[in-house]
Amino acid sequence: MKSPATILLLILVVFWGCTESKKQEVADSLHFSLKDSVLENPIALIYAEGSYQLFFDCTVDGQKKCGLAESKDLVNWSNKPTKFESEEAGNQNIKTVVKDWSQTTEYSVDVSALIAFATVADQPGKLTVLYSANDGSTWQQDTENTVVLTDFYEPIQDLKVFWNDETQNWMMLTLSGYEVRFYSSPDLKNWEYLSRFGDEVALKSGQWTSIDFFPMEMAETNETKWVLFISADSGSPNEGSGVQYFVGNFDGYVYQASHNKPKWIDHGSDLYQAVVLSDYRMVAKSPVLIGTLYSSIYEKFSIPNNSPTQFSLPRKLTLKEKFYDYYLIAGPVQANEKLNTETINETELSDGKSIEKNLNLPARIDLTFDVNSRLYLGMAESFGVTIKTKEGKELIMGYQAERRYFYIADPSIQRDFPDSWDGFYYAPYVTNEPQLDMTLIIDQNSAELFAMNGLVSVSKKFDFKSNSVQLQLFGEQGKVNLQTGSITEF
Repeated sequence: MKSPATILLLILVVFWGCTESKKQEVADSLHFSLKDSVLENPIALIYAEGSYQLFFDCTVDGQKKCGLAESKDLVNWSNKPTKFESEEAGNQNIKTVVKDWSQTTEYSVDVSALIAFATVADQPGKLTVLYSANDGSTWQQDTENTVVLTDFYEPIQDLKVFWNDETQNWMMLTLSGYEVRFYSSPDLKNWEYLSRFGDEVALKSGQWTSIDFFPMEMAETNETKWVLFISADSGSPNEGSGVQYFVGNFDGYVYQASHNKPKWIDHGSDLYQAVVLSDYRMVAKSPVLIGTLYSSIYEKFSIPNNSPTQFSLPRKLTLKEKFYDYYLIAGPVQANEKLNTETINETELSDGKSIEKNLNLPARIDLTFDVNSRLYLGMAESFGVTIKTKEGKELIMGYQAERRYFYIADPSIQRDFPDSWDGFYYAPYVTNEPQLDMTLIIDQNSAELFAMNGLVSVSKKFDFKSNSVQLQLFGEQGKVNLQTGSITEF
C-alpha cells in the first residue's frame, strides 16, 4: 500500500490562455512525471524560499511550454502556478533560469529576481530575456533588451548562465554543434566572448543537445574543480543517448579539462539532458542532479516504448579521485519520511537456492554480497535480481563476476526484435574489494541500479505494466553469499 506522502502530487501550471480548470496531474510514480501532458526535459533546478524550484519543458495541447514545480525534499512535488504577461512571453523557448542573489542587475531593484534566457527560432545567436520578481509566479519579457551573440551558424541548443564569485561577473555558456562557448557580462545584457571548448574532445558522435557547468570540491582535499555536462543523443557506452562529463580547471576565462575522452555519468542509455542544482554552495545545499529518463536507442531500432517520459531520481553528487583520475559519484536522494523496510537475513544464493517474494512497486532493494572468494572455484558467475510480471515481462539486474560488469538486461528485446538490439546495458567494473553493494530502485516505468557506493550507475526505462511483480534474488553457475539485504516498498 503506497503512503500518500510518497505519491507525487503535481498539478501542472495554468499557462497563458488556459482556463483555470485546465490542469494536468502527475502520474502515479516514484519519479517526477506528468499524466496528461508530455514531459520533455528539465531546464533548471534552483533552491529559494526554503524549497527546490524545478523548471521543465513540457507540451500542452501541442504547444511547448515551461512548467514549474516545487518540493521540500526533491521527492514530493507540488505545482507552482506560473503566468506570463503576454502570449508572446509564454511561448518563449526558455533554455536556462538563474537567480540574481546579490541583486547586481536592474531586474533586481527590490528583490533578487529570477532571469530566464530563451533562444529565437531561425535566428542563431539571438536571445530574449524574461524576469520574475516573485520567484517565478509571474514573468515579464524585457522587450527593450535582446542579446545578440555573433558568428553563430548553427542553432544554439542550450544555455547555462551563472554568477562567478571569483571574477565578480556573470558567465554564459552556449552549446552549438560540437562547440561550447564562454562569455562574461557585468549586467546580463552586454556579453563578451572569452573562449571555447569542444575541439579537444577526442570522441564525438550524434548531436550535443544540452549542457551544465558547475564547481565541485574534491571529497578528500577540498580542491575545487569544474565539471562540464554535455548531453548527446547517441554515443553513450551502450550506443544510445546519455550525459558525458569532463572535470577540469576554470580561471574565469578558459576551461581546461583534465581528460579529453568523455566519461559518462550513467552507463545505460536512458539518463539524458541532466541539470544540477544551481548555486548550491551559495544556499548551503548538496549538488544534486536530475535528468530525463529517455533513450534514443528505441527510436533507432523502431522498438515501441509506450511508458510516459519521467525524470530520473534526484542524485546527490560527490567528486572523488580514483584510479588516478577524477570520477563523479552519484547516489539516490532519499525522502525524510519513515518507510517500512523488510530485512533479508544472510544467506547463500546458488543455482538450487534463491529468494522469491511478491513485491509491490515502487520499491528499493539494497544488497551487499561477499565477493572475497571471486578468484576461487565455485564463485557464482552471475548474481543479482530478476523482476517478473504475470504478463511475462522480465528485467534482470546484477553483476557478472566472470566478465566483471554490472548489467541490466531485457530478454524481451532479443526475443521480439532479434535483428535490432540485444536489450543489454552493462558497466565494466573490476572489483578488488571484499564486498560488492547494489541498490536498485524500481517503479512501474523504470529501473535504476547504483553500485559500489555510487561509482557505478545504470538506468533503464522499462514498462512493467503492473505494480505487482515477483522478485527473485539469484546466483548462477556457482554460489555467492548475500551478507545483508533489505527491501522497501514505497
